[in-house]
Amino acid sequence: MRISTMIFSLTACLGCLWSASNTLPAAEASEKSERFVLVIGAEGTEEYATQFAAWAERWKQLAEGKQAKLTVIGETIDARHSDQELVERELLRNPAAYSATWLILIGHGTFDGKAARFNLRGPDLTAEQLQVCCDRISHPLAVLNCFSASGPFVQSLSGNNRVIISATKNGYEFYFSHFGKFLSEAASDAEADLDHDGQVSLLEAYLAACRQTEAYYLEQGQLATEHALLDDNGDQRGSRADQFQGLNHLPEPGATTSLPDGHRAHQFAVCALRPVPRISGAHKLQRDDLEIKILELKQRKAEFENEDDYYRQLEPLMIQLAQIYHRAEHRNRPTIHDPLVVPVKAEQTGD
Repeated sequence: MRISTMIFSLTACLGCLWSASNTLPAAEASEKSERFVLVIGAEGTEEYATQFAAWAERWKQLAEGKQAKLTVIGETIDARHSDQELVERELLRNPAAYSATWLILIGHGTFDGKAARFNLRGPDLTAEQLQVCCDRISHPLAVLNCFSASGPFVQSLSGNNRVIISATKNGYEFYFSHFGKFLSEAASDAEADLDHDGQVSLLEAYLAACRQTEAYYLEQGQLATEHALLDDNGDQRGSRADQFQGLNHLPEPGATTSLPDGHRAHQFAVCALRPVPRISGAHKLQRDDLEIKILELKQRKAEFENEDDYYRQLEPLMIQLAQIYHRAEHRNRPTIHDPLVVPVKAEQTGD
């Protein structure tokens, strides 16, 4: 279970201890939104065009549900710029204006033994070209490579504060990939919500999509020709779904003290299944950073000779995290307005 699902009990204990002097700074006046950049590649045939359109429609609905800015590339023709140029221009367009970026690539891919490419109308997009754009984005970034031969994109795009998902484990799995279909479906499927927190995270959607992809090939009586990977710890290796037990990454022989894959992806909420406590973009970034610091500290617990030293470092992080949830809970508390006490035209606030 993620830290955020347990922290509300701590806020109840600590809430009465906080005064106005030790609360967190107010959220930015103009809260940043997330953005979805949805790219539909060259379809090749009408059959594939129909499938890709269905996958894209689900992502459009998810973006709308998150009230994210949505840009779709590949549905219409721009006489001035190729689709490759449009992707690069959109990713580099004022990235500081957003709290997170989702890049969803739907289509076909190729690999010639050296370079992996996402097939677009006109010039294709290589993993190296996309890397240049991603390096200009400092906020949380999720890149979902829903196409064949996409494995090399994990090695090229892996980095800090990023979640990279590929439909295949390498460039040699070049047959048509069904993973993108199942990922778009799992993103809003209540069955994918493994920790029952009322929302589907990117990690949960990934795990569900992998299970459904495997089931598809078993039902067809075919050998699976795609094996998806998820990388969010920057080690360029990626993890398969069978390396997880529930939401926890299984220990690996010779594992280091660095965090395994999965934690950052679980911080990306794809779809809310029911009303959940809302955290602003600015405070969400703070929360995510604190959660990772706590998990990294927990990972290094065995290194501490004195357990008191471990808890001495853990305590301030937990208190800061509890403060964030306390503010979110207070801000989301409905205001009870009695018109006999407060004039109707008076400014109302929940604080």
